[in-house]
Amino acid sequence: MGLWWPRLGVGMGAYPYKYKYKMPEAPHRSYGQPRRLPSSGRDPEKGDSSVLPHETILGIGIGLGISGLSALIPGLHPYNLVAVVTFGLQWEWWSFPEDLGLGLGVGVAVGYAFFHLAPAVFYQTPDEGAAGLLLPAQKALREGWALEAVWWSAWGAWGAVLAMLLSAVLWPRGWATFRAVLTPHMSWLLLAIVAFMLLSEWPWGYERLPNPLQRLQAVWLRLGAGLLTFGLSGLLGVLLLSRNPLHGPLAHQPLLPAFLGLFAVPGLMQGVWGSRPSRVCAPSEPLTFGIWARGMGAGILGGAFAVIFPGVTAGIGGLLAGHATAQRDDRAFLVSQGAARALYVIGSFWLLTIPDAPTTRGGLSGMLAPWVGPATPSRFQTVVWATGLAGAVAFGLLGPMAQRMQVWSMNPAWRWVYGAALGLILISIGLLGGFPAICALLAATGLGWLPILTGSRRLNTLGVILIPLLLRRFGLEATAIQALDL
Repeated sequence: MGLWWPRLGVGMGAYPYKYKYKMPEAPHRSYGQPRRLPSSGRDPEKGDSSVLPHETILGIGIGLGISGLSALIPGLHPYNLVAVVTFGLQWEWWSFPEDLGLGLGVGVAVGYAFFHLAPAVFYQTPDEGAAGLLLPAQKALREGWALEAVWWSAWGAWGAVLAMLLSAVLWPRGWATFRAVLTPHMSWLLLAIVAFMLLSEWPWGYERLPNPLQRLQAVWLRLGAGLLTFGLSGLLGVLLLSRNPLHGPLAHQPLLPAFLGLFAVPGLMQGVWGSRPSRVCAPSEPLTFGIWARGMGAGILGGAFAVIFPGVTAGIGGLLAGHATAQRDDRAFLVSQGAARALYVIGSFWLLTIPDAPTTRGGLSGMLAPWVGPATPSRFQTVVWATGLAGAVAFGLLGPMAQRMQVWSMNPAWRWVYGAALGLILISIGLLGGFPAICALLAATGLGWLPILTGSRRLNTLGVILIPLLLRRFGLEATAIQALDL
């Protein structure tokens, strides 16, 4: 392949929070109450003479460091580390300016969108937002173009950042309009999304079975396993969101252990005792502008869909984008996945700072909402500039990180690293959420193995958030809780 920069044909991702955001005065936490944060010394309405305050730049660096560190450890989610930080913010001796919190959120979101593309390919430990990368990543590892797979996805993420920066002026007014128009129709739109996700799973590979009865049995084994996974994960989501047995820093993120168990832990367990494909040197293909533009179009539409609709995560956005590109080219598919995921992860944090209509969307916004300050036009402008800076830095650092990660992933000693990562996840979840969080993690891990053992689509595990949201939207949440005796 030569240099890391590939040859180009031209010169070139929740938790259903309340829909309307309200800054909490005293969020219920068993381990303390948040205090009033010190001001950064500037008028939020008039802005600052500098484009980015020094505290914001420092927060960007810390956030990128958190996301980069979590990407190096298989299965570690950056939100776990953010939960540790927010836990420390409860104590009086820790002064945390609002500009620092704003930069921290941008740095974590942008770093998560870029850096975690590499472990999704090399370590086979995707989160729910990168689950669409799993099958092409396996093909890339087998055929020797895994580094290109990371890079093509990164080009999609970078394109999404550029699209967000160019359209930033439209976000405040556009978000308020979208919310007013779509809110009355949210229920049936979400139902249509679920129907599309379940009906679009097409079984393949059974054409060579000898008779029609065996083919029918094999097909419905896979489809039935997908429906069972969707239903059981939804039941787990209803249990966690209705009773919320977690405590400590994860009390406001009850689905985080479930997401780790559904997506990350099964991949780590496979890495401990599974085999790695031999490393081959396949010729790299150029990423032409036409292929990049096609993937970007699908990825931006899928990511925007996930940002607009509550409960629709990056995994669903990637699914929609993938259906528009999967039959055309692996390069366009990977670009679309990177774009959809980046637009959702970063855009969800942007919504927290929309002037006059801030909205808490996603786990990162929920944890950092008390620490980022008021949503004013000047602070939204700061977020936009911070996103551009963080995106450029993350895009530049991803290349060396992916190169080293490719070498490390081929080392047999990484079996011990996978085992250590499993232990780290178990310990961190226990410390941050207690014994109930460990139980939720183990239950979700069992469900996460169903798609692996049956060959069904792993995105069916998103029932953990879609089913509770549908029940809430249709007013059936209380009925379901009563029927389940919760």
